[in-house]
Amino acid sequence: MASVLMSATASAGDKPAQAEPKSCAVNHRNEQYDVNKDGKLDEQERAAMKADRAAKRQARLLAKYDANKNGQLDPEEETVHKADVEKRRAARAEKKKAKAAEKAAQAAAAAAEEDDDDEAEPKKP
Repeated sequence: MASVLMSATASAGDKPAQAEPKSCAVNHRNEQYDVNKDGKLDEQERAAMKADRAAKRQARLLAKYDANKNGQLDPEEETVHKADVEKRRAARAEKKKAKAAEKAAQAAAAAAEEDDDDEAEPKKP
C-alpha cells in the first residue's frame, strides 16, 4: 500500500504535461495539406499551406502587375498595384456606407410606421 501511495505522489509531483501544439481542423480547402491524415493540420502542415498560398498570391500579383515580365514588381508596377488596392478599399468603404445608410433608412421607416400605428388606435382613458 505504501508503494501505491508513493507512486501516486511521485506522478502528481512530475512536470505538468506541455500544452498540445496548435492545430486546426481539416476542411475541403486544406485537406491536401494534411499529410499524416489525422484530420488536423499541425504546425508543419500549416506552414506548408501558408507558404503555398503565399506563392500563389505572389504569382497572381506578378501575372497582373509585372508589365515588363522580369519576375518582380518594379516601383512603377508597385504604384499601380497600390492604386488598385486603394480603389478596392474605397469601393468597399462606399458599399459599406451605403448599406449602413440603407439600414438606417429602413429603421427610420419602421419607426415612423410604428408611430403611425400608435396614433391610429384610440387611446383609452
